[in-house]
Amino acid sequence: MKLVSAAKHAALATRYERVVRQRDDLDKLAKDRLSTITRLAEEVSRLRDSKPDTPIAQPRSAQGDDELRRQLQLARRALASMDGQLATLQRANEAMTAELQDIRTAVTS
Repeated sequence: MKLVSAAKHAALATRYERVVRQRDDLDKLAKDRLSTITRLAEEVSRLRDSKPDTPIAQPRSAQGDDELRRQLQLARRALASMDGQLATLQRANEAMTAELQDIRTAVTS
């Protein structure tokens, strides 16, 4: 019979406990993963269509959707028209400001 020192025995016991804890953690992780996989497989089978060849009905637009789209298109056209008018008015304002400045310069000289 071979005797082992107390320090070596304690080190081996600590190492053994660590290995056992790691094994228990990995067993728990494997069980968790297996239960997750099983749950997800059941969910997939539940969601799977029982008649995959049947056509899927396209949802109809609500009654007011067409009217809203028409109003939105009209509003966009109005905004584009107003942008054009604004640009014209700004150019006219700049021209009149420059002309007024020229008149003031001519009067003061």
